[in-house]
Amino acid sequence: MGFLDDVKRLTELRVKLMSGPVARAPSLVKAIEGRNSEGYVGLIAEYKRVSPSGVIRLDLDAYSYFNQVSSYATGFSVLTEPFFFTGNTLFIRIASMFSKPILYKDFVIHEYQVEEAFNNGASAVLVIYRLLNGDVGWLIDAVRRRGLEPLIEVDNVNDAVNAAKDYPGFMIGVNSRDLGDLTVSLERSIEIIRAIRGKGVLIIAESGVKGRGEVEALAREGVNAVLVGTALMRNPALARELHDVRLG
Repeated sequence: MGFLDDVKRLTELRVKLMSGPVARAPSLVKAIEGRNSEGYVGLIAEYKRVSPSGVIRLDLDAYSYFNQVSSYATGFSVLTEPFFFTGNTLFIRIASMFSKPILYKDFVIHEYQVEEAFNNGASAVLVIYRLLNGDVGWLIDAVRRRGLEPLIEVDNVNDAVNAAKDYPGFMIGVNSRDLGDLTVSLERSIEIIRAIRGKGVLIIAESGVKGRGEVEALAREGVNAVLVGTALMRNPALARELHDVRLG
């Protein structure tokens, strides 16, 4: 197949998804809990073409990526922010073709974005604690009113402890990337995890996973799931290696 054949195939898919109804993705919480009940850490595969560190991969279209990782992923995370991450809500619609839970991942500061997540078929919405200076209650309420699930992201111990105390039973995403200076530290992430494990929240480790070794280390610390973007974008076949890590 040549270039025009590839373009035509993906354009046909794009038009179909833009014009047709989108099914609601299943619950991310239930999918992670189901995977945990089987004794495994959940794997959330993220479609992310660009990161704060630079371009990751632009030659891998969303359909091909989800198709390659879907057999091993507990759920998907989709970057929708357009300026810094070259994201697009159309990627959520493409992900919905695989009947997996979908996290709408953006810098959410307005209810309009919750509506965007809902209208495009996502089942969960990222809520960044630090972005809103801890004032996340109104946004969590907006997410839940739409029948969606909030994933509350933290990047430091203080925010993590406060979020776990205020929102027991929710998903807490522990980002190993400091959102101020963008440095990545798995050790810092583990410190945060230790501060909130056993507090009745689902812990999702985000960023910093390069291979099975990191997932196994995080599993020993008590995480319920890992969210992996860069490593899987560069090598989608890695999903097979990461999907069957046992809980610690």
